[in-house]
Amino acid sequence: MKHTDQTVCPYCEGHGYVQLLLGGSETCYGCLGKGTEKEKQTVSEN
Repeated sequence: MKHTDQTVCPYCEGHGYVQLLLGGSETCYGCLGKGTEKEKQTVSEN
């Protein structure tokens, strides 16, 4: 069984977008708009 731990993206704080200084917003470059980043994968056998 595969299990993936996910954490909140440190760049957009889980929103999926970042606010631009001159106004507007764009898709987060760190998580590509998902709001989470994959931390590690673990495989366990039962």
